[in-house]
Amino acid sequence: MTIRTASHETPAGSRSSRARRAAAALVACLAVALLILPGCTSTGGSNAETIRVGVCAGPYQDMFEQAIEPSLTEQGYSVKYVEFSDYVQPNNALADGEIDLNLFQHATYLESFSKQHNLDLASIVEVPTAAMGVFLGKAGSLDQLPPNATVAIPNDDTNLSRALRVLQQAGLITLDASVDPAKAGVNNIAENPRGLSFQQVNAEVLPTVLESVDAAVINGNYALEAGLVPAKDALGLESASNNPYANLLVTTPELLKDPRIAELAKDLTSPKVAAFIREKYNGSVIPVTAPQHD
Repeated sequence: MTIRTASHETPAGSRSSRARRAAAALVACLAVALLILPGCTSTGGSNAETIRVGVCAGPYQDMFEQAIEPSLTEQGYSVKYVEFSDYVQPNNALADGEIDLNLFQHATYLESFSKQHNLDLASIVEVPTAAMGVFLGKAGSLDQLPPNATVAIPNDDTNLSRALRVLQQAGLITLDASVDPAKAGVNNIAENPRGLSFQQVNAEVLPTVLESVDAAVINGNYALEAGLVPAKDALGLESASNNPYANLLVTTPELLKDPRIAELAKDLTSPKVAAFIREKYNGSVIPVTAPQHD
């Protein structure tokens, strides 16, 4: 785990380098941590004016730095970014009090992970989401996809089901209609006209195996990090409409009551952030807007 501190003292070259990397990257996994009221203490010895933002691959640090951090700075907060390398650490860190918020997961993953690890976490609001897509590897184009082609997909249950849903949307497979799509596995594929075979790997390494398989279904944040442009390079992207895999801002039940979390949630779903995402990511990240209240 790497820790970086962002402030006005950060060298401009370092900041621009991170921005370029994030623009070529995407996202999965942001964990945001706030040390909020004097009475809401957290481990690590930070003060109440520090907002710790945990990030994995993806656009979230870039989004936070450019669209949200300036307003937080005006309110007297400094921001510290904590990097995570997978989808396991952010929830454990949140439960252990090392961070106070995270932003990287959808509701199905949150429910499954919390149940498996006996964690008490609370979602706040849907936030901008990096779209999962089907990317062609050795095949080069759909017409070149050979019979019995190998497709790499995530190996965790929730993202595996999500990947199968994306493959169905792309017209490559058909899932058993009697099975809940959120719980579907490879054994629930009803029609597979191309005879696709599936290679299951950790979500974060999917971009690295793309050249060795015929196609891969890659989480949007990891696709962006690898220099792919989901809106342009993907054969098919998951739909933004009624997307059950929209990312969530997640915290603990105790911090859920803090009014400053509500303010942060309002920023993440603001028209300003939505406009930033549409302009910068051009369809690769799905923005979320919510009614703004005075």
